Amino acid sequence: MRTHTLFTRATSLAVCLGILMSGPVSMAGDAGIIKDVELSKDGVLYGQVYTPAGQAVPDAVVQLRYQGTAVAAARCNEKGQFAINGVRGGAHEVVVGPLRNPVRLWSAGSAPKVATQGIVVAVDEAIVRGQDMYCEPGYETGPPTSGFGMLDVITLATVGAAVGALVVSIDNKNTLEDNEDTLKRLEAGLLGPASP
Repeated sequence: MRTHTLFTRATSLAVCLGILMSGPVSMAGDAGIIKDVELSKDGVLYGQVYTPAGQAVPDAVVQLRYQGTAVAAARCNEKGQFAINGVRGGAHEVVVGPLRNPVRLWSAGSAPKVATQGIVVAVDEAIVRGQDMYCEPGYETGPPTSGFGMLDVITLATVGAAVGALVVSIDNKNTLEDNEDTLKRLEAGLLGPASP
């Protein structure tokens, strides 16, 4: 019975710690809205990059990603305009600096009525320029992979050791209580006479 109690407590503690340490599942906002965009007849994706104040962002690097892999890239001109050639339809991401815009690209003539002829991306100019070397075509940073809940390995090992020590101490406490109960019954003579 004590083993079942110990297991239940350890499991409950592990679940609680896991919930506390995990990050948010998703973030609210426009980043998750998929935009329908119609390509030109030549398979070109046109777009513009602006600041929230409406000023064009020149020289921003725009990547087109398919399933997380960069498939094409372009640099904006002085008016913040870009064109990416040789694009096929399907679900993609338009990435400018740290900003990712999910888009569903459609071949010319097959797009739904709500599709636009190009895409407009609003970004902070300082972020795009500050991270320009990381936005170059072919430079893959990839998603962060630093552990459960984005914690580093040392923190995870420390938390694991603390949970292990807690489980062992609870087990030792239960064993001590059982031994004390047995000793009290022996002293009271409740166990009966010893066999000859």
